[in-house]
Amino acid sequence: MSAYIRGIKAHSRDIKLFLLYSLISNVGIGVFTLIFNLYLIQLGHEEDFIGRWNSVNTLVMAFVALAMGMLINRLGVWRTVSFGLVIFLVTSVFACLITDPTLLLVFAGLSGAGTAFLFVPTMPFIVELTRSHERHHVAALAFSLNSLSMTFGSLLGGWMPRSLSLFSSIPAQSPEAYRYTLLVGLAFAGLAIIPLLMMSAERKRAIPNDDEEAGHGSPVITDQRIIRRHMMVFIAVGGLMSLGAGALFPFYNVFLERQGASAGQIGLIFSAAGLMAAFVGLMSPMVAQRLGPLRAVVIVRLAPVPFYMLLMLTPALPVAIVAHMLRTTSINMAWPIDSTYISDILPARARASVFSLRSGAWSLGWSLSSFIAGGLIVSRGYNVVFGAYIVFMSLAMVLFYAYFVRAASRPATATVVESPDIVPAID
Repeated sequence: MSAYIRGIKAHSRDIKLFLLYSLISNVGIGVFTLIFNLYLIQLGHEEDFIGRWNSVNTLVMAFVALAMGMLINRLGVWRTVSFGLVIFLVTSVFACLITDPTLLLVFAGLSGAGTAFLFVPTMPFIVELTRSHERHHVAALAFSLNSLSMTFGSLLGGWMPRSLSLFSSIPAQSPEAYRYTLLVGLAFAGLAIIPLLMMSAERKRAIPNDDEEAGHGSPVITDQRIIRRHMMVFIAVGGLMSLGAGALFPFYNVFLERQGASAGQIGLIFSAAGLMAAFVGLMSPMVAQRLGPLRAVVIVRLAPVPFYMLLMLTPALPVAIVAHMLRTTSINMAWPIDSTYISDILPARARASVFSLRSGAWSLGWSLSSFIAGGLIVSRGYNVVFGAYIVFMSLAMVLFYAYFVRAASRPATATVVESPDIVPAID
């Protein structure tokens, strides 16, 4: 931990401000993620409507994300992130104030557009701010800070409805209590605009360019066919994972509630998972260095699968808690590894595009999966979504490992790369 603290001090002012922005903004996102589905339940909706809401939200997010690479390359990452934060806050506030089902779905789409502006540029921002030798460290630190802030948001969101009932006449289990909780979280997230505004003028004007070296000081790949193949596989892997995650995650807090957990307990569960993910996630550079990024990603992402298999046989709250904690931790460890890996082998402008397209594929898969899963849960129960997560995550990891191991084993002359260790050195 002391090494990480020393590492933070050594980073540039803009990197520190970016980490502060991530820390603050994700508090509001943590509250929103935990509470909004429960707020819809308080309004009288069931999982099928929650599925439609999440489907619309992520479908719009997908289409906006598909254009994000072009926007980042034209406007720069700072302008894109700043604009996205404002859009997310405004649309999310309106989503908390209205109750008409049709309007809720309209603002689900608008909120999804804002969310795309927040999440898609995260890794391009990290890449832009860092040199290759510090990129994995900053990525792991950023995702761990995201988990910490979302943990705080989960705690705040989980306990605030009850706290409001103690100091007012508002019942803890009421739409009003959940609405005020959401608004407090969004107000806190709004403070994240301050570190963005404090960034250097040079950073605000920066536009991605390809005049930089890839990981390990090697030239980036220049063969467009290889670049396209790498991008297509990376995007396809994200799409497959989203089909499993979209079937499961939007409904997991509701599943925990169905198992007897209160909003406060769900907040504690999400918080414990976030804390575990934050601290274990700091180990991802070490794990990647020891195992190689490809093996590390596969092992880490498949770690929760046995527990979801067990949950299909024994739908008990303790098993559900362990499964959620492992899944949250696996995301926090694996995302910096595979994102840094693809960043190190692609030129800068291709990076913005690949993260944009992967996010679009993720959101499309999530939207389709959550739309279908909501109705299936109502008619058949939760086992179907646990099975979907197991199948699609396994398929994604088979594709990821099989393709990139083969790509890493190709000789330099076959990949038209100026340095012989551009890909093999990463693994």
